[in-house]
Amino acid sequence: MTIRPHWTTLLMAIVAGFCLLVILFGGLIETVLDPRAMNLDWRLSPPLTHGFLLGSDAFGRDVAARMLAGLRWSVSIATLATLIASVIGVTLGLVAARRESWLSTLLRQITTFTQAFPAFVLAVTVIAILRGNGIQAVVLTLGLITWPVFARVAYAEGQAIFQREYVLAAAMMGMSRMRLYLRHVLPGLVPSLSVLIVFHFAEMIIAESALSFLGIGTPMGAPTWGVMLSESQTYIRDAPWLLIAPAGAIVTLIMTAHLFAQHLRTRAP
Repeated sequence: MTIRPHWTTLLMAIVAGFCLLVILFGGLIETVLDPRAMNLDWRLSPPLTHGFLLGSDAFGRDVAARMLAGLRWSVSIATLATLIASVIGVTLGLVAARRESWLSTLLRQITTFTQAFPAFVLAVTVIAILRGNGIQAVVLTLGLITWPVFARVAYAEGQAIFQREYVLAAAMMGMSRMRLYLRHVLPGLVPSLSVLIVFHFAEMIIAESALSFLGIGTPMGAPTWGVMLSESQTYIRDAPWLLIAPAGAIVTLIMTAHLFAQHLRTRAP
């Protein structure tokens, strides 16, 4: 029997493969397409003119080169922030779910607080207070602020998994705590976590772009999608490609992630 992959899986594989190649070979790409190189003679050139695939901006910089540099920035931040949030959240959620303790109470209080207080506003506040610029500051802030969503899911589902007969039997037979988590508890969370991770990645792309748009956490002159959107406001009538290119990239990446998450959700048992 021939197994045909779903079209959303193929789409996600193509987009993920392209992002991976740009991240891995970003330094090599920038030797050919320098996102900071200026040519004032060809400023605001439309797409497909003067050697610019996606046009040039007000300083004569290649929009395509800046798009690729922005992809490296946005995807790297979203991936690392999602990784940090998922590791912290799942670990704390499962530890709290094992038995009722002060950690369970504290976790419920934290998740209730984060539900009432927008994470983006908190991220803006933290980065502004710390005056942090650069990928480390943005990654740590987003990762350390958004972990409660993973803790909430791991705690809720972990409580049910710890009551299953095979888990209770393994614990009674003296299986080590680490082995119990890895062999019997974590596999039960995979369907929910895989969907949540993809949705969270999309949210981190939006959060990073919004922070860059506001000029928060972004080094001066860094070619990010949010910065490109902010700069395009001045030339929106004369050079609409400056807006269309980064906006289209953000929408495409988020829609692809959401489609893939929906696909995973429909296949979850």
